[in-house]
Amino acid sequence: MNYHQSHITTKKSGDGMAKKNLEHTKASEIKAPSTLQRLFYWVIIPLLFTTAVLLIIAHLLNVNVFEKAKEWTSGTAQSTNEKVLNEKDSKENAKQMVELKAQIQEKEAQIAQLQGQIEDSKNEKSKLVIEQDRLIAEIDKLETGKVETKKEFSSIVSTFEKMTPKAAAPVIINMSDSEAIKILASLKPETLAKVLEKMPAKDAARYTALLAK
Repeated sequence: MNYHQSHITTKKSGDGMAKKNLEHTKASEIKAPSTLQRLFYWVIIPLLFTTAVLLIIAHLLNVNVFEKAKEWTSGTAQSTNEKVLNEKDSKENAKQMVELKAQIQEKEAQIAQLQGQIEDSKNEKSKLVIEQDRLIAEIDKLETGKVETKKEFSSIVSTFEKMTPKAAAPVIINMSDSEAIKILASLKPETLAKVLEKMPAKDAARYTALLAK
């Protein structure tokens, strides 16, 4: 009796192990899907399905998908070209702005220089006016006979010698002929020639003729 029970138990145990080995073999035979297969099942197939559905809907709605894609591509390319052109224009504008600023600064410097020259000219003119007034006062003395000594007359002549020919010429022209001839005749020959050169041709010829008498 005990032998029979032991035999049955041993048989059941062997059957259980055989069953487990069989299940393990079947499980080993079923391989897990690869990464490529998972990509195909979970990405590519749904994407193809979605694309097909969209194409069907577009066809039902009379929408030319390829034309739309072409327009979108052209629009994108055009936008890119416009962006490139805009960037190029911006660079050109910036370059022109720099050049214009440089030109403005140069013109401002020229204006400042001209203003300085004008101021210098005004100052020089003021000096000439003052000198002319002084000489006129001296001339008035000559006219009224108030020049008491030869020394005073020599001082007047010396003043004309020191003046520039350009400044002396108009002062002499404003004198009477007799006064002008007295001054001109007392000037050094080189000074006289330079003063006559700065006079109008008509006046220079008249004084030359008077001096020759």
